[in-house]
Amino acid sequence: MAQLPAQSSGSVATGSNINIFDTNRFSMASLRTDTNVLPYNDIEGTPYIDNNTGAGNNLPIGKFYSPDFVYLETALARYNAYTDQMEVSLLQDGVDYYILKKAPDFFYVVLKDKTYRAYRYDEGVGYFVIRSNDDTHACTLLMKERIAFRKAKKAESSFVTGTPNSFQKLRDVYYFKLADTVVAIPKKKKDFLTLFTTHRAAIKAYMEEHRLRPTNEEDLLQLARYYNSL
Repeated sequence: MAQLPAQSSGSVATGSNINIFDTNRFSMASLRTDTNVLPYNDIEGTPYIDNNTGAGNNLPIGKFYSPDFVYLETALARYNAYTDQMEVSLLQDGVDYYILKKAPDFFYVVLKDKTYRAYRYDEGVGYFVIRSNDDTHACTLLMKERIAFRKAKKAESSFVTGTPNSFQKLRDVYYFKLADTVVAIPKKKKDFLTLFTTHRAAIKAYMEEHRLRPTNEEDLLQLARYYNSL
């Protein structure tokens, strides 16, 4: 079992006593020794979302921020959408990755042009991409990235080729964070309006006036901004 570093040499003084490499925030098993992780080298595709940056866009560099969005740390970080885990390593290491424990409404993790944060929702606690400017208002648009594992299928005949074990990127799912509740956004307008216990009539009228659809990200962002203005 790999030992988690006590702290990162790249940490900066921010006036916060939060350290992302505190052992209480990580699973102590490195991913190389975690028996619950599939042997990814034998699977076609990747369980990771491509958030690489740096020279040649080949480094998974992440920036970590406190709950009040104070900068804490820069570290190697990658989002595993198959396991819904944030994996982190020291900048000077890059070999042993550790699983950051999912604490709802805690760290903000900026990977390339996306800001991730863990929230509690109907399936437990999961990481979401914040699509609104921030998550401090009454209504925030969130996006859930998903990757599924597809088991290999043998060829049924000489005319039909088999398929290998593979990871498949699924369609992103949108959620609204309404106050402290995170709910999936229905595709049907009738079901969509039931999300709003307040200002429902105003939202309905605004959608009809501007011909907004609950399946379009820009329309959902516009609706979130309108809701926050009421």
